[in-house]
Amino acid sequence: MYKLVIMRGGVEIGEAVLDSKRISIGRDQASDIILEDASVSRHHAQLVRVLDSYYLEDLDSTNGTQRNQRSITKHILKHSDEIRIGGFTLYFVVEEPAVRQEPAAPPEAPDKQLVTPAATTRTESLNNEHKVQLPKTARLRFFRGPNAGRTEILGRGLFTIGKPGGEVAAIARRPQGFFLLHIGGARYPRINNSEVNSVAGVKLNEADVVEVGENLAEITFS
Repeated sequence: MYKLVIMRGGVEIGEAVLDSKRISIGRDQASDIILEDASVSRHHAQLVRVLDSYYLEDLDSTNGTQRNQRSITKHILKHSDEIRIGGFTLYFVVEEPAVRQEPAAPPEAPDKQLVTPAATTRTESLNNEHKVQLPKTARLRFFRGPNAGRTEILGRGLFTIGKPGGEVAAIARRPQGFFLLHIGGARYPRINNSEVNSVAGVKLNEADVVEVGENLAEITFS
């Protein structure tokens, strides 16, 4: 179950269960979630259900919308995200169904005890301290566009998003990580709503939201 905990001045003033595909937020009395304050636009923002989550979209409001103290135009929400709209603070909460825990079986006694020489362990520890762990693979989960609902595993050197003749971008795998590059089209691709207009591309980080034309996706690494 998804819900918003609504606070004002540090005091909880209500909760709203999110059970619709599209939920409007604003000062207008026709809004699904009404926030009565002059700092809130009549049609301020909306939540849109995409698969098993919601994304938050600002509707060109006067004072803007913030997620975790950063202004956004559009962003996928995660559990405990803080949303600021005017003088209100809203917390996005995901409540998982309770799972029955079976008692764990007692551990079996080991047949043999393995002893690792201390010198070897210390050497391996020192070597590991100087290694930079880079992601081996990336997963691109699409929330909007022709591939909505699909997850693509990016194992090869170059993965393209979009169609020829429209907005096209690519995710390139380099020794330093994965980078998003603009390939073609009048509009630049975006990472967390920031344009990618660098010739060399922009490095992607965990849970970045990528937007290329009508495509909206989130990238994760493993």
